[in-house]
Amino acid sequence: MAITVTVPGNASDMAGVPGNNKYVVKTVTFAAGSPGTGSLTATMLGLEQIHMVIASPNGAGGNQNDYVCLYDYTNSTLDLYVGGGDNTKLEEEDSNLAAAYEVRVLAFGR
Repeated sequence: MAITVTVPGNASDMAGVPGNNKYVVKTVTFAAGSPGTGSLTATMLGLEQIHMVIASPNGAGGNQNDYVCLYDYTNSTLDLYVGGGDNTKLEEEDSNLAAAYEVRVLAFGR
């Protein structure tokens, strides 16, 4: 299977020295009783633009192995996904969370 590598949207074609780009590390908490999706904008992270977001469980709140967290670049949301069972694809968590859930976010941007 062939793959193609391109520069995404508003990101510059950078390698090595980041220049005027920066990164931030933040903790994002999904409140208990809220759905597993939430708006996460560049401004909320102290950036002007988001080039890339890496998210992982923070080790606090809820069962940290229950979810996969991904950033939706089109809608500027941080979304939790849960497995539907053995050999099924991940589904977006759209029910209310039983407990608060923390995610550590590493975001690169300007």
